[in-house]
Order: sequence, then structure tokens, then C-alpha cells
Amino acid sequence: MNEVKLGRNVFLGEGTVLGAKPLNLEFVPGKNYRRRTKFCGEIVIEDDVNIGSNCVIVGGVDEPTRIKRHAWINHGSQIGHGAEIGERTVLGNGVIVLGKAIIGSDCYIAAGSIIKPLVKIGDRTMIGMGSVVTRNIPSGVIAYGNPCHIIRVNEWHPPQTSNTKP
Repeated sequence: MNEVKLGRNVFLGEGTVLGAKPLNLEFVPGKNYRRRTKFCGEIVIEDDVNIGSNCVIVGGVDEPTRIKRHAWINHGSQIGHGAEIGERTVLGNGVIVLGKAIIGSDCYIAAGSIIKPLVKIGDRTMIGMGSVVTRNIPSGVIAYGNPCHIIRVNEWHPPQTSNTKP
């Protein structure tokens, strides 16, 4: 079952695919085939999300693939099954977020970066262009490289609004 839950004011660019099935392969000597797994196919896209052209959002397997409110996914990006993109997070062009990776709120992942499956990136973290993130990255840092490593503390903080609770 494929189920896509779209919030209010969601923009989807041309050629974007919602609900692609994951390529869950099983390797057997002399034969490779697609493993039959439980596929819930659910995708949750919250309010005010922008998704550019030619993106692929893979449906969830065990849990939904989730894009939280005010996120911005640029053209040609891919989000794997069960991944989560935090509030106000921006993915640059051609970013690949593999299955079950979690990216926090107020993050910026620059163009061409790849996030390994199951990796967690903390809130307010910036990942530099073309980085390959193979391990967890904490909150509030700037990191880049292949493999991605922490460069320094990120001193940028999201602007506070009058209706934001401390």
C-alpha cells in the first residue's frame, strides 16, 4: 500500500516521484534478486515543504519516510525509505539521503552530499558540498569531506520569532 500524506502548501516540482519502492536486494551466490519485504510505502510531508524537480522520495518500509514542515528539498535529490528530514532543513541539489537516515532541524546539506543509511545528523548542522557522511554528526557543527568530519562549531542560530517558545 502506498500512502502519501501531504500537508498544506506543499510544492512538488515536475518529474518528482513520491512512493518509489526501495531496492532491497538479497545477494545469493550465483543469483541476486529483490528481497520481498514488508513495504508500507507511507510518506508524510508536513506543511509548507518545497520539493524541487526530479526528486525521488522512497516510501517507508518499517516506518514512514518523513519530511517535516518548512523543509526545502532542491532539484534532483533522493530520500531513502524511512528517512527523516527535520523542520526548516535545506537539502541542496543532488543530495542523496539513504534509508533510515535522520537529519535534524535547521540543517543545511550542501549539493552533491551523500548520507549513509542509519546516520543521524544533529540540529543546526551544516554539511559541506560533496561530503560523504558515514557516521553520526552532532548538533551545532560545520562538517565536510570524504569521509565527512567536523571542522568547527556552527555559531549560526535560527532567528527567533515572537511566537516561538523558549
